[in-house]
Amino acid sequence: MPFIRSTILFAAFLIVGAVPSAAQKIPPPPRPAFAGIRIAMPEDSVFLVMRRIALRRDTLYTDSVTLLESDSVRIFGQPAYLQLQIAHHRVRTIVINWYALSGDGYTGLSGTLLAYLERFFGHGIVFNDQSLTYHRWETEDGTSELSHSDKYLRVFLKLGKPR
Repeated sequence: MPFIRSTILFAAFLIVGAVPSAAQKIPPPPRPAFAGIRIAMPEDSVFLVMRRIALRRDTLYTDSVTLLESDSVRIFGQPAYLQLQIAHHRVRTIVINWYALSGDGYTGLSGTLLAYLERFFGHGIVFNDQSLTYHRWETEDGTSELSHSDKYLRVFLKLGKPR
């Protein structure tokens, strides 16, 4: 009798499968880090990282959003302005503006950023508007954009609505 019961259980295991689909974990979407800060990072961790990387920082508290800004950070070895929008105690938006760069500093940084974001999000959509070039990625997690021209370089990462 125990042999029949174990045979039935083994057959049921083979039919149903090793792991039920509800138990399978969905991997989190890619969230690249810039200077140790990434989308959906907890608020207290962001303040600790900003204390380490920024010489000056300014915090603005509103009803629903906290803005954390600094104009004295270096990201990928270049000076930049960084703005973090924090809602529900998580980083929801990261905006990075690099200061005007000359020569190889600009072309090297723009190529590095593009390769870094393509590693996480793939090729994306590229379109031009006069002298401005946009690289845009739409993911289930949110929107990411790298825009650059001959005058400035900007990265915009936004966390979408939680599902």
